[in-house]
Amino acid sequence: MFRIRAIQVEHGDSLLISYGDDKRPRHLLVDGGPSESSETLLSVLNDVRGDEQLKLEVLVVTHYDLDHIQGIIKLLKRLPDWLDIQEIWFNGYHHLKPSDILGSSEGDTLSRLIRARGLSWNASFRKDENGEEGGRIIQSKQPITLPGGLEVRVLSPDEAGMAALAEDWRDPTLPPPDSESAPDDLMGRLETWPPKKYAEYGGSAFVSDRSVPNKSSIALLLTFDNKRVLLGADAYSDVVEEGLKMQFEREVPIDLLKVSHHGSKGNTNKALLDLLECGRFLISTSGKNHKHPDHALIARLVARYDTPKIIFNYSADWPGNWQRSPVNWPPYDTQYPNDGEAFVDVLL
Repeated sequence: MFRIRAIQVEHGDSLLISYGDDKRPRHLLVDGGPSESSETLLSVLNDVRGDEQLKLEVLVVTHYDLDHIQGIIKLLKRLPDWLDIQEIWFNGYHHLKPSDILGSSEGDTLSRLIRARGLSWNASFRKDENGEEGGRIIQSKQPITLPGGLEVRVLSPDEAGMAALAEDWRDPTLPPPDSESAPDDLMGRLETWPPKKYAEYGGSAFVSDRSVPNKSSIALLLTFDNKRVLLGADAYSDVVEEGLKMQFEREVPIDLLKVSHHGSKGNTNKALLDLLECGRFLISTSGKNHKHPDHALIARLVARYDTPKIIFNYSADWPGNWQRSPVNWPPYDTQYPNDGEAFVDVLL
């Protein structure tokens, strides 16, 4: 099996990736949403384990935005005895600058929790086999193969993203400034339903996200059983595009794109979509705070007139509007959670 489960964590991200044998799959958890959704996250993980331990091959924290990290912090503060985390991938404060100018005691909230729990940290990126903690997670041509055969390639962040975060994150005892308060990220709140005519979105120039934490976001390309999934986190589209071109010489067929930044129009451009040759798109958000996804983003996804499938992990409120295709828009299909389920599943 190869399944992506997008958990309902309000306006945030939390993805449980399961792969391998149908009866005893392996798991990868990416992000945990905001703190108010932590009970939902815990409930979904508990249901997956059944009567057994739940082993996460890797717990990935893509970046230090509250709608991705708070749920993980809450989870680690009260770590269930049935949850076994083999490794954590997260770029902490000490990964941003040369190690010789930082003491090991310096660190943000999540870093302190990782150390206090004695969890394996970025071990897959360790340069020295004898090192206690691994190196930073950054674009690389070298894939990592997890137990069970899941191949992982890091597409974001790049050097510029790490440098920008190092400049912005001055105090190691505090998280970096929260990008969710950035004015440009709130522009979607002005949108209304129904959207404008489809043609009115085609001529607008792409304006990239400028959030520093988002620029440092960990975006991953997962490959298993000849299927590819791109998990965009909140990454910049040009950085992900650069990461893909490091890996492949031509266009890359992708079986599923978890759209960056909950469907913000500033994080997925036409150039990236053309490179991916993808027909299925997953959007993780309730639309609660920022009215994501943006109309312009959906217009880009349907622009190829090949009836793409757009998958939402919430069926009500703002995301639910797309169940009704706007008049004179290109055709597309949708998928929403089954009744009573706090997630949507995508089977590859």
